[in-house]
Amino acid sequence: MNFFELPNIFQKINLRTVNKLFGLLRKKELRYVIFTVLIIGVYFSDGFFSLSHKKIEKKATTMNFYNESLKINVENPVLDSVVNDKEREQLLYAIENRIVQFLYEIPDYSLIPSLETYLRYSPRLLDEIPSCVPLEKGNYDLRSQFGYRIHPISGGKKKHFGLDFAAPKNKHVFATASGTVVSISHSEVGYGTHIIIKHRFGFQTLYGHLTKVLVSKGQFVKQHELIGTVGASGASTGNHLHYEVIKNGVKVDPIPSLNLKKNILKKLIN
Repeated sequence: MNFFELPNIFQKINLRTVNKLFGLLRKKELRYVIFTVLIIGVYFSDGFFSLSHKKIEKKATTMNFYNESLKINVENPVLDSVVNDKEREQLLYAIENRIVQFLYEIPDYSLIPSLETYLRYSPRLLDEIPSCVPLEKGNYDLRSQFGYRIHPISGGKKKHFGLDFAAPKNKHVFATASGTVVSISHSEVGYGTHIIIKHRFGFQTLYGHLTKVLVSKGQFVKQHELIGTVGASGASTGNHLHYEVIKNGVKVDPIPSLNLKKNILKKLIN
C-alpha cells in the first residue's frame, strides 16, 4: 500500500463513521440531543449569572462597611481631630479606589445607599449619574410609572419601561446627568422625537415625545442642561415626557433616581 494513500483511507473511515452516527440518530432522537445541549447551556449560564450576582453582593457588603465606618467617623468625632481626619482620609481613599468599578457593575439603584455617605463628600459623582427630575419645577404630573399597565392606545396589558410626566407643550426638558448625546430620532410612532444620552458607569437616559430638540448628536451636555421641550410626537395621547433610565443595556425603574441628588445634598447641608 502506498503510504500517501493512508490519509484518504482515514478520511473515508471518518466520513463513513460520521454518516453512520447521524443515521442512527433519528429526528426525534436528534431533538432530544439538542434539547439536552440547551439545558446544559442554560445551567452553566445561570451559574455564571449567579456567581456574578454574588460577586456584586460581596462588593456591596464591603462598600456598606466603608460607608458605615465613614458615617461613624463623621457623626462621632474623637477628641484628637488630627487622628479623626486621618482615619477619614484613609476611608475615603479606600472607597475611591473601588467606587468606579462598583458603579459600573451595579444593576440598578438598589445598591446606591451603600455609597451615600461617600457621595456627600464627593457630590460631583452625582452629576454623572441620572439623579434628578428631567423637568423644571412647575405644573407637571407623574401619570404612568415603570411596570405593567393598560396601554392608553392599544388597550392591552403591556410593560411600561419608563415614567410619563404629563406637562404643558414646550415645557423645558433637562438632562438628568452629564453625558454625550448618542442618538436623536424622529418618528411618527413609538417614542416620536426622542433623545438618548450616554453617561458614565453604564447609564443611559431616553427622553421621548418631544416637540423640539435643542442639542445635536455627539454634543456633550451637563446635568440640568436644557436639551428639548415637551410635546406629543409619536404614539401619544397628549403632551407628556416619556423618560427612561438604562443601566448596562437593561431598562430600570427611574423612580429611585428622581430625588437622589436632592436628598444627599440636603443631608450634606444639614
